[in-house]
Amino acid sequence: MRTLLDLIDFLRANYSHEIVRSLLLVLTLLIIRIVVDRLLAASSSVPVEERRRWSINTRNGLFLAGLAGIGFIWANELQTLAVSMLAFAAALILATKELIMCLSGGVVRQMSDSYGLGDHIEIGAVRGRVVDIGLLSTTVMEIGPNHSSHQMTGRALTFPNSLLLSTPVIRENYMGEYVMHIINVPLAYTVPPAQGERMLMAAAEHACLPHMDAAKQHMEDMAKRYLVDIPSVEPRISIQPVDEKRYQLILRIAIPARERQRVEQAILHQFMADCYPAFAAQ
Repeated sequence: MRTLLDLIDFLRANYSHEIVRSLLLVLTLLIIRIVVDRLLAASSSVPVEERRRWSINTRNGLFLAGLAGIGFIWANELQTLAVSMLAFAAALILATKELIMCLSGGVVRQMSDSYGLGDHIEIGAVRGRVVDIGLLSTTVMEIGPNHSSHQMTGRALTFPNSLLLSTPVIRENYMGEYVMHIINVPLAYTVPPAQGERMLMAAAEHACLPHMDAAKQHMEDMAKRYLVDIPSVEPRISIQPVDEKRYQLILRIAIPARERQRVEQAILHQFMADCYPAFAAQ
């Protein structure tokens, strides 16, 4: 108890100004965060996605401002301790290697603009819609349960930003509002390939027709913006043999990113009904 009181007296006698300024800085940043959050909560006319983006940017900006402010306040003391704590700093860097890698991954993401809020990404075994981006980690709402599904599972997955330094990021909605979507349909050779291709094409054209003109215009705009070649928005089908018993049809379509699941299911339902009318009638 005596040692603690001596420490408090020592800090008060030597560092009272620095402590007071640090507390005032932290209090000011907290007040700013609370005010911003209340203003965003009251702005019901602003889209939720935009409010979430402002909230995350404010949180990260205030955190960095706090670190910079604390460093500035304690600069003289830190400079005095720097030489004597060189060995300790080296050990600290080794101990906080993962933390430094997470911060570095966040910088890489920011500089490369690899993804942002609302993007559908896949990195390693994680696949989902980005709902939060921090300095150390990213949170996504999982899409699954497997790679061929496009529905939310209701689970939130958080991965450290250090993963960005070693694992490529796949951004499924890189082209924006419209995306190129792939559907794989395995079939037995009892259904002739030409017949299967014809029925699948008819189902795809029927489902994609309402979006065709808008998708074409969107892809042309993306080509001008990013100076890249764009694929045709017309439905395309490739046939790929699997073994002596079956083959698969690979369908590529251009559809709104938010309607991938609905359009895919509409195509598959119509195709299955045309391909197996006896089962569809049951």
